[in-house]
Amino acid sequence: MKQYKHFYFHTCLLSLVFGIVLLFGCVSDPAFDPTHVNLKDPRSADPFDVVNCLLPGQIRQLGIRVTYLTERRPVRTTAEDCAIRGGEYVALDRADYGTALKVWMSAAEGGDPDAQYYVGVLYERGAEGQPNYIKAASWYRQAAERGVSRAAMNLGRLYEQGIGVEKSSAEAGKWFAKASGMREGNLIDLGSGSSSDQAGAEQVQLNSVQQELDNLRSRLAERTSLLDDERRKLQQLKDEGRKPPNQGASIAGDVIANQERLVNARASEVAKLQMQVLSLKEAAHKQASLIRQSPRQDLGLAGPSLHIVDPPVIVTRGIRVEQGRIPIVIQPGRPMHLTGRVIAQAGLRSLTANGTSVVVDEQGTFSLPVQASQGTASGVSMDLIAIDGQDKQAGLKLLVRSGATAVGEEERTTGISRAGQYHALVIGNDHYRQWTPLNTAVADATAVAKVLQNQYGFHVRLLKDSSRKEILKALNDYRKTLSERDDLLVYYAGHGFLEPDIDRGYWIPIEGDLLDNTEWIEFPAVTDLLELIPAKQVLVVADSCFAGKLVRSAMARLNPEVQDQARQLLLKTIADKKIRTTLTSGGAKPVLDDGGAGHSIFAAAFIGVLSENRTALETERLFWTVRARVVQAAERMKVEQIPTYGPIHMAGHEGLGDFVFVPAQARP
Repeated sequence: MKQYKHFYFHTCLLSLVFGIVLLFGCVSDPAFDPTHVNLKDPRSADPFDVVNCLLPGQIRQLGIRVTYLTERRPVRTTAEDCAIRGGEYVALDRADYGTALKVWMSAAEGGDPDAQYYVGVLYERGAEGQPNYIKAASWYRQAAERGVSRAAMNLGRLYEQGIGVEKSSAEAGKWFAKASGMREGNLIDLGSGSSSDQAGAEQVQLNSVQQELDNLRSRLAERTSLLDDERRKLQQLKDEGRKPPNQGASIAGDVIANQERLVNARASEVAKLQMQVLSLKEAAHKQASLIRQSPRQDLGLAGPSLHIVDPPVIVTRGIRVEQGRIPIVIQPGRPMHLTGRVIAQAGLRSLTANGTSVVVDEQGTFSLPVQASQGTASGVSMDLIAIDGQDKQAGLKLLVRSGATAVGEEERTTGISRAGQYHALVIGNDHYRQWTPLNTAVADATAVAKVLQNQYGFHVRLLKDSSRKEILKALNDYRKTLSERDDLLVYYAGHGFLEPDIDRGYWIPIEGDLLDNTEWIEFPAVTDLLELIPAKQVLVVADSCFAGKLVRSAMARLNPEVQDQARQLLLKTIADKKIRTTLTSGGAKPVLDDGGAGHSIFAAAFIGVLSENRTALETERLFWTVRARVVQAAERMKVEQIPTYGPIHMAGHEGLGDFVFVPAQARP
């Protein structure tokens, strides 16, 4: 018996060694180093692809007589890491989710909560040929009940959108709160401004129209950019066709004709979407009018709330009050405008500033010019009053002036300590080989890197005009070097693209071909790596076409009415959650600012807000301030550009946390 056990042990060991040799091929060089294996396969030139890997079983000793080999263990890791550890993955069929499902199903049925989460992901991605949201929800629920926050977030998203389960914002909020460890009362809605399913019928209808309008605007921006790309391709084909035969192959006339038909089809689609957007704008305006004219009734909802988003201000007990008013200081050089947001769960009936009606957009934001001539030496007094559909009111008394901000000690320290470090990968691509060169991406990235490093203490890695391999390798390096105590920001400025037939977005590296996507960086490759990076908080800031495709759901927000000590405690809570979110420019392409400062309007706003900030700033507040500045600048240029913010789809977002920017001088 003893001899048999020894034989079994040696057989297992030899099998393991033999398997590794087979994996790496015939190895005759005694100096062979498995970390330098070329892992290229026919589908990809990189070892950074995330795969479903089956690691070899462990050889275990039971007592002094029994040695046995455990079952193989499924993990999500890179192809490089899987190979080095002697694991097995499918090299030629990696897009087959059905194959990946077999890797995880046994462990999931055995009660492994992480495996149950991945099975849910695979069903949602189409493991049966097309997405099965009912099965996905079932597996997410099992994993969520066992404490997997990512599963709770995904289940909440399905309830939010009514996919595979009955649509319910209450159930969505329940699972989002479970994922975050926060009480629902500290959260506001998933996009409409309401924390309840009890909003009035008129407001529900308005929310529906607004959501449809947002979706149409996003689709219009996408199709407009695709039309630009198709027109550029058509011009290239025509230029190529004009070459004499001795200077290169000419382009056949039918190829150009086909491209012209595609351009005409795209132009027709854009024109149709433009009409639909105008129609929905009118419908939203009519619905808002119905709310203002409807009979007043108390729905049992909280009254409206008013918040100034630009310049950003937080109402706390320690804030200075002058003449009974909250002081608002606009930095020198900034336009004398005040931008705010009103949240009304029962619908907004009216908003006035010093008795004059104020126009509010579908997101509840408003912008007011500040007439310095109407003020005194101490500033301009402004009284804002919001009235909702229940006839409930909210008001703000402000004193607005221009000048340098004096930061008080109560605003300077945040109480948020940091055990880890800030890291940033900042990418700017201008000088493309085939795509139209950009003018500001490198300058944007350089300026972003400077403010992150100098004001917030980030360890910055700056990539200028970088290739696909350089970008993916940098992300993969963070997978190896960061810890759960660290935070990572990824900033990308450059071209993006969308394949409309499969609704997949890409970042375009410097060597990317105009017509061949082989060297493009698909969003799933980015999100898979973001999920593996151990950093606690990861924020992607993307100033490119179609960056909004990283987001597939809305995001519940920290209630802005939570004040003072309670807010600081909540900031500490969300700072400890594993989050994966993205802030995107929202435009069809990078746009120069009208001030001639050499930055896109999105980058100018992002850099400006971070530069002016002196206290803990969660990205949700950063987003609203950046959004306000971008929208105003875009309107001056007669274009529409609306930034977006939300959790990154399938990147391991675990709760209702937020990336928090803490200036170096504001830390305890």
